[in-house]
Amino acid sequence: MAGETANIADVAKMVFKDIFKIFKWVDVGCYDENFLCHKEKEHSGKTSGKGFKYEHPSDCVFYYFDPYKNQRIYHQVDLKSYAAKTITKDKIYEAIFSLAKTIDCARGSKPWQDKYIHGSVSHSVRGMLFIYNHDGEFDKDFYGHLNQVKMDKIPLKKGQIIHVIDPLRIKYLCSVVADIKHLSYENEIPKDYSFFYPDLFLHKSSGDDDSYPATVELLTAPYMILKFNNFGFEKDGEYIKNSSGYVVYYNKDGSTHNEFMYLLDSLSRFQLINSKETIKIRVAHHSPSENLMANYKRAKETYLEDWGLDEFKRVCLDRIEFGLVQNSIPNYSPGFLAWRCL
Repeated sequence: MAGETANIADVAKMVFKDIFKIFKWVDVGCYDENFLCHKEKEHSGKTSGKGFKYEHPSDCVFYYFDPYKNQRIYHQVDLKSYAAKTITKDKIYEAIFSLAKTIDCARGSKPWQDKYIHGSVSHSVRGMLFIYNHDGEFDKDFYGHLNQVKMDKIPLKKGQIIHVIDPLRIKYLCSVVADIKHLSYENEIPKDYSFFYPDLFLHKSSGDDDSYPATVELLTAPYMILKFNNFGFEKDGEYIKNSSGYVVYYNKDGSTHNEFMYLLDSLSRFQLINSKETIKIRVAHHSPSENLMANYKRAKETYLEDWGLDEFKRVCLDRIEFGLVQNSIPNYSPGFLAWRCL
């Protein structure tokens, strides 16, 4: 039974690693290593004594550079792999409660800091609960469960943040990852892409914009934009130069034309539509509307009407490639992993 439990846990670990390396998160490299609590009485209700040692679990730690905050964001990750029937509000509560204590301790733990924090760079530490449904049968409203969790009972300190990545969000991220790999294989995008962070009224981006990762805020937003520059490749002994461009991954179902109006307006505000660069809009929602294409076309026409049927705008909009991403589900199972050592 212990081996079966270990295999189930390994599923979430493998899915997480496969996803986040594509989004340019950095793996610190230590897995399944607990660390001593330095707030024993507060976190366990006990004090050290003979035979007692309170520890916090640490499944893994990843970090990335946040262009808007101009600092590294470290995520203390709790990896969960559940069958559909075991995803309950009580399980979610227990996991968030434990993770809140873990990141509270991590922020002030010298052993944790020495192991995971690289140098004296500006940083913050957050928690992430990653809930993978390994049997693929979870079809309920996850946030219905989450809304029932008594958040006022969670020991989260001021300034601390926990992100919850639910099974449906994982399915979306897996679909995006598979599509990025597909576009790269087909030489439609390069392997050295980055993610796009426009300068906003309250936030300006910092750092090298050719190496930006996808922050957790971007991964949980309605859309994210991948950016590439001066792309070229060899084919049949000939060098083919491609233009710079953008891939917009969209995570709404496209059931109204208004949502595409908002998306086009956002691209216009970011000065992308008039840039004459390649733009691909790729819908990666798990259940897209059957009226998706009709609503997108209606949004384009409405947008042009608002611009007085500007022909230059029409040419710009017609350059945008619009497509649907095929849903992708990780092909890992606890039973298969039991054979991985052979």
